[in-house]
Amino acid sequence: MIDNQRILSDSSIHGILAGESYISPEHTNHKRTVTGDLLLTALIDAFSILVIFLLMSFSSTGDILFISKDQELPKASLASVLERNPIVKIEGSTLFVEDKEVAPENLIGELIALRKQFAETRPDEEYPGIVTVQADRRVKYEVLNQIVTAASSAGFGDIRFAVLAK
Repeated sequence: MIDNQRILSDSSIHGILAGESYISPEHTNHKRTVTGDLLLTALIDAFSILVIFLLMSFSSTGDILFISKDQELPKASLASVLERNPIVKIEGSTLFVEDKEVAPENLIGELIALRKQFAETRPDEEYPGIVTVQADRRVKYEVLNQIVTAASSAGFGDIRFAVLAK
């Protein structure tokens, strides 16, 4: 058994392909290059930078509000993370409840419909009574007051405003 292995190893080193093989110790024409190692290292570096960038730019809270380009939210020094609640949005002179255009006189009815929908879809949970108002910082007080009184009349006890943190 040992003789057979020796014969095979001797014949593979001194065979016809011995001069052309990269493994052969007699082969001295080709030098080994390290470009494969360098490319792999650079590729690993590039992927690790890409992963770190994606992790840093990922928002775990998600996008809750869509802010139009001409709308400027007010700034506040005390702000908390925005939660997903019903949203009343003011764009110009138009009111939206959950991205559905609503006339100002129908605002209370739409908010009551949201409460009923919550009660139907989640009968075991208590209704939190939170509404988020998204408005431009230049909106008049009278318009905001109408929304606040309509929301409190519809049973929303906690009225929050979408702001930007300073």
